[in-house]
Amino acid sequence: MKTTFRSLLEKHEKFIGSYITFPADTAIEVMKQAGVDLVILDLEHEQLTMTEVMSMIRTCDACGMAAMVRVPGLDETSIRKALDMGASAIKVPGITNAAEAKLAVALCKYPPEGVRGACPFTRNNGYGVDRAGCYAKANREVAVSVIIEGVEGVRNMEEIIATPGIDTVSIGNIDLAVALGVPGQVFHPKVKQAVLDCAALCEQYGKSCSAQVLQPSDAAEFAKCKGISHYHTDFPQYLLYKAYKDLCEGLKSYSVKG
Repeated sequence: MKTTFRSLLEKHEKFIGSYITFPADTAIEVMKQAGVDLVILDLEHEQLTMTEVMSMIRTCDACGMAAMVRVPGLDETSIRKALDMGASAIKVPGITNAAEAKLAVALCKYPPEGVRGACPFTRNNGYGVDRAGCYAKANREVAVSVIIEGVEGVRNMEEIIATPGIDTVSIGNIDLAVALGVPGQVFHPKVKQAVLDCAALCEQYGKSCSAQVLQPSDAAEFAKCKGISHYHTDFPQYLLYKAYKDLCEGLKSYSVKG
């Protein structure tokens, strides 16, 4: 049975997600076995194509992983195609105000809730089996996520979160750290405070928030934040690098020199 992002939210238990920027069907299956609940297929950075995204959405559906697609921005074509392929959630980066948040919702929803182009013959709509009911079903199921990444977005955080139709909000720790003049310091006090403020506002408005973590102990910062529904981790390529580096350094420590 397909696992959707909304179904994870409805469990009211914190879940775990990770971005993917490269073709990785096998990695998705391995990640699912390891306990990852969500993959965010990333069209904003690096190399993924729509064809590769569709293959990975199918893999997610087959193994019970929720599939979200991060689009490059408020791009109608990318959003429509990702949803037509069967993504259960869309993540839109760089949102700075309520008007942009409202547009993100509109692009993800069919009329009368939005302006998404209708076609019953897409994968998400069952290839035309239910030509009348598929649109209302999609509007109920699709989740809309936005990322606040800059100083203006932080300043307008409450109006973004309060926007009807926004389901979950993330703080872009990496971009915000750069914008604040502390590049690389993703847990700088100002960045961390933005995440905590976002979580509090999400709780107030009945929305959800994700928090970036690098290691399990980082979650302690957010354990009591009811507004935080899930964590997102480092990208798989860095986790692979770190695991191999630790392994290789450990093995080399036993090597006999000379």
